[in-house]
Amino acid sequence: MRSLRQSLPPLNALAVFEAAARHRSFTRAAAELNIAQSAVSRHVSNLEADLGVTLFMRSGNRLALTGAGETLADAILSGLGRIRDSVEAIRRRRGEADSFTIACTYAMAHDWLMPRFGMLRAVLPKAQLRLITSDTYQSFDADEVDLSIRYGEPSDWPGLRHRKLLEEEVFPVCAPAMLAQFPGLAEDSPQAWRQAPLLHFAPDAQGRVDWLDWFGDLGIAPSQDGPMFSAYTPMLQEALAGRGVVLGWRGIVDPYLETGQLVRLANRSMTSGHAFYVVHHPDACESVIEAVIEVLANPEPPAAPVIS
Repeated sequence: MRSLRQSLPPLNALAVFEAAARHRSFTRAAAELNIAQSAVSRHVSNLEADLGVTLFMRSGNRLALTGAGETLADAILSGLGRIRDSVEAIRRRRGEADSFTIACTYAMAHDWLMPRFGMLRAVLPKAQLRLITSDTYQSFDADEVDLSIRYGEPSDWPGLRHRKLLEEEVFPVCAPAMLAQFPGLAEDSPQAWRQAPLLHFAPDAQGRVDWLDWFGDLGIAPSQDGPMFSAYTPMLQEALAGRGVVLGWRGIVDPYLETGQLVRLANRSMTSGHAFYVVHHPDACESVIEAVIEVLANPEPPAAPVIS
């Protein structure tokens, strides 16, 4: 079997062709690559001679890819793009990349990460911070993600390193206006709980505590008539507006309890045995990860978030 170098056209010619194919212009490709337009034309001509096909159809100053050109451009985008992503991932893990990407849910971003974002920028002054938010973890394992915050347990992320960020502690909360409307909630009155509007988290595979769990020990069947949310932040906004009672997670609702926007309704707490973890690749640069985790684990950010 011949080596890659023997089988492939010159890599410089492939890189030049990719730029010309993407821009559909030799002039713009030359400007991007900082070479002469004649050099772009020469690389493409040599590549066409090597492959024995025409890659571009020329009409005046306009370029269009032929079928063979489209095939080659797609292959280069896939192959060299994957190499580029892998190289960038290796650089990030060595602490040499010019960016640092954190992935988490929107609720965790709004209520935990963003109050600490300025501190993160201070400890990573040379890196462009990037934030990916999603309420599913499917994209959190992508190569460009340096660190993610996830809810669950370590066995959910085999092959990745983890550090516990927040223990799970769940209890009901509501706005002062809602408590004024149903004062019996403060005394765990079954009648008040049956009457108060409950806000529900849509069932998911992560096993979060829900109202059925909360009322299981009280002998109360919770109403299922209230609105249901697939994301936590809109549900929390509804509670802050005084239109329902929500289960609150310690750490997420703390700022609102401190400012009086929410009040806690019970002394007892529940847990499913899960927690919030910082998760990262085992090859990540340890010093960078440690600096980021130290900021994320800070229990007292500079300012509390406010939802208006």
